[in-house]
Formats: sequence, structure tokens, C-alpha cells
Amino acid sequence: KQWYQRRVAITAGRVIRQPLGNALLLGVGGSGRQSLTRLAAHMAEYDLFQIELSKNYGVSEWREDLKNMLLKAGLQNKSIVFLFSDTQIKAESFLEDINNILNSGDVPNIYAFEDLDNIYTAMKPVVLDLGQQPTKTNLFGAYTKRVKNNTHTVICMSPIGEVFRARLRMFPALINCCTIDWFSEWPDEALQSVAKTFLSEIPGLEDGQVEGIIDGLVNTCVVIHQTVTNASKQYLIEQARYSYVTPTSYLELLGIFSKLINLKKEELEAARKRTKTGLTKLLNTQDDVAKMQAELETMKPMLEEATKDTE
Repeated sequence: KQWYQRRVAITAGRVIRQPLGNALLLGVGGSGRQSLTRLAAHMAEYDLFQIELSKNYGVSEWREDLKNMLLKAGLQNKSIVFLFSDTQIKAESFLEDINNILNSGDVPNIYAFEDLDNIYTAMKPVVLDLGQQPTKTNLFGAYTKRVKNNTHTVICMSPIGEVFRARLRMFPALINCCTIDWFSEWPDEALQSVAKTFLSEIPGLEDGQVEGIIDGLVNTCVVIHQTVTNASKQYLIEQARYSYVTPTSYLELLGIFSKLINLKKEELEAARKRTKTGLTKLLNTQDDVAKMQAELETMKPMLEEATKDTE
């Protein structure tokens, strides 16, 4: 898994470091597209921006977020990675605006008059250094060029279904202006490496008290994952329906195993404590009975004497 992650992170890093570098990452949910994009942005020391969806998030909030990001890239001259997922599309206009950013670095009618004044003022020295006249057209052109160079859009989409194909036809910049990278299934070596790292962190297994126990558990987890993957392919053949098995599914399997083993360990520990408590009480009772028997033996002559006196 490590070499696979490194390859993808290096690819994403190379893309966003290029002038006008944008990426379209294709894969099913849980394949690590967003995580590796964040890693690549951190490696490049770029700011990362991603919208935060809420119940009331709409077009106005979307355009306000976009405007703030574009102003930061243009006025502050900061390199920004704009991470956007198809699960965040609440309106198709979101993709239309991204299409415009990829094409021209601008979204029509997104700036207020005071924003335009700030842009003209900030870009005037830049335009003069280029030997151009500080007209509004030149000023805004220099601004959009800077925005386009500093904004690196990374779009994470699932290649499944007709909606995906329709969106690519409607917004061609998603293909024309982006480097496409496919996220494939993890190979066997990656599955084994992840399972070994994960299982080695479980208390009681990290030292490998039982010889070969980690290797056996790793092989079991890999076989389970591969069996489900093969069953999903067979399900597609027989029923013509998809059932996707992703790396997230594998991590969930390992998480469930860890949770179950901890639960069983707690149950065994509770049973051990109950057994220990019961044995302790039995031993204490045995000692008490022995003491009582000794006392009775001591008092036996006195009891016999008292019985004679009574008679």
C-alpha cells in the first residue's frame, strides 16, 4: 500500500505543482482520493480549500466561498488546492462555475463593485511592471491570469453511472483542463501490508506472543476481502447489479475485527475476574469452616460436661 500511496501522492503533487495544474481523480468512494490530495497539498506547501456542506448550504453560500478563494489566490498571490467531490454537488451550477474557473479563472458576476475596486487597486503595480496600460481590462486580465495560475482544482468523481458521462459532456473543461488519474484496487501486497500494520497495533498482538499469529490473521483478512470482491464480480455477472468493494470496506473489516477482539478480551477478563472472585470466596469459606470445626473440637468436652450436668 505504501508504494501505491506514494505513486498516487507523487502524481497528484506533480500535477498541482505545474502551471495551470488541475486533476480529475476517478474512483469509487473510499479509494483515498481526498486523503492523498490533502497529502499532496501539504507536501507542496499549498493552502487547501474545501467547502463545508450544511443543510442550508446553497448557491449563494457556494458563490461566496468561491469568491473568497479566488480573491485569496489573486490578491494575496497564494497557491491554493481547491478540493471538490461529486458528493458535494447540490446544484449543477456548481460544476458550471468550476468549468469557468478551469477555462478562464473567473466566474461571471461573482464580484461586487467594492471587490472589483480592490482588484484594480492591487493589480495596478503588476500591470505597470508588465509595461501595460492600467485599464480595467488589463487589470482584470492580470488578476484572472494570476488566479488561474494559483488555483489548482482537484475534482474527485465516481466514474459510475450515466450522470458522470452526462456531466463530462456538459462541462468539457473537466477533461480538457485536468490531468486524469484512476484509482484502482489495492494489490495483494498492499492488503497484506495494511493488515499487518493494523493488527500489530492491537494490544496483546503487538509482540507476537504466539508464533505466526499475525501472519495467519493477515492472510485471513486478505482472503476474506478477496472472496467478497470475487463474489461481487459474480453477482454482477448473474444479476447485472453492482456491489462495490473499496479499500474503505477493507479498513472497516479490520476495524470490526479489532473491535470484536477487544470485546472478546473484555468478556474473557470479566469472566476471569468472576471466576477468581468465586474461588476466593470458596477458599475463604473453607478456611472459616475449618476454624469453626477446630472451635467445635475445642468446645466438645465442655459441651459434654454441660450435658451431664443438665441430666
